[in-house]
Amino acid sequence: MATQLDFVTLDVFTTKTYEGNPLGVVFLPPAAFSHLTQAQKQTIARELNLSETIFVHDKASTPSGSRTIDIFTESVELPFAGHPTIGAASWFLHHAAEKDSKGNAIVQNLLMKAGKVPISLQDPQTGTVTAHVAHNVHIHETQYPLSDVVRLYPTLEAYLAPEKIALFSVVKGMSQLLIELPSLEALGAVTTAYGGQAASASYLDHAWAEGMVCTYFYVKNVDDEKLGKKVIRTRTILGNLEDPATGSAASGLASYLSLTSGRTGEFKYDVVQGVEMGRRSEIGVEVDIRESSKIESLVLKGSSVKVSEGKIVVPRA
Repeated sequence: MATQLDFVTLDVFTTKTYEGNPLGVVFLPPAAFSHLTQAQKQTIARELNLSETIFVHDKASTPSGSRTIDIFTESVELPFAGHPTIGAASWFLHHAAEKDSKGNAIVQNLLMKAGKVPISLQDPQTGTVTAHVAHNVHIHETQYPLSDVVRLYPTLEAYLAPEKIALFSVVKGMSQLLIELPSLEALGAVTTAYGGQAASASYLDHAWAEGMVCTYFYVKNVDDEKLGKKVIRTRTILGNLEDPATGSAASGLASYLSLTSGRTGEFKYDVVQGVEMGRRSEIGVEVDIRESSKIESLVLKGSSVKVSEGKIVVPRA
């Protein structure tokens, strides 16, 4: 029985330490040697106290070319999340890359509760990786009340418009309240939710009413000096917390904007988040829509940098 587990932490969606979104990466021992319960994983995630922690299964327990990961917040397991996906892909393809005799990456897919996610290394110099998100998108019919948004975010009342609010799910269980704001001034006025309340899942369509709903504020067509291009600037709020980089929400927003654009083809988005927190994050999303007005592919892009490593004691079962 293992008494300690190896772990590292990564800052994801950045190439600079102490920017981006921190991620805990815990390496599970071979199943024949030890097995961690869900409760033990949850305890470790709570102890690391990061927005998400992933648990990497031993390579012997997964199909060739794949690695299984479990994604936990401090309180629940998630079927999918963007920054853990990019962090895991970055680890396997850049930081601890294993290659076969032909120079091909050994790990080509991540297996998670939402499905299989193909991954690839796009830029060896920056460590930029891509992940084909196992999407199951849905635009909710119910209009989230403007009055509820004002109640949760009273400092934004002067900037809000009902037609700029949408509910969207990138996969079942991971939903976003998408709120477009008119300027960076408005984005700067965003606070955590009044009273620490989160956007309510009760407004999701019946068959989709599960999981978490984050509030994702965005401003389109912002000139970004560092990237030298126009980007979408965003902020993510979940109750009394702000997240510096939310890949699932960025994927949801890119999917929503593409589906409602009225055209088909390939769409590319550069999303910059976390600036107001001092943790700038750079997220890339590519969406391919065919004539059927359905998403053919949804690709998330980003880098990560290693910050720490060590061992953590296995909690009692």
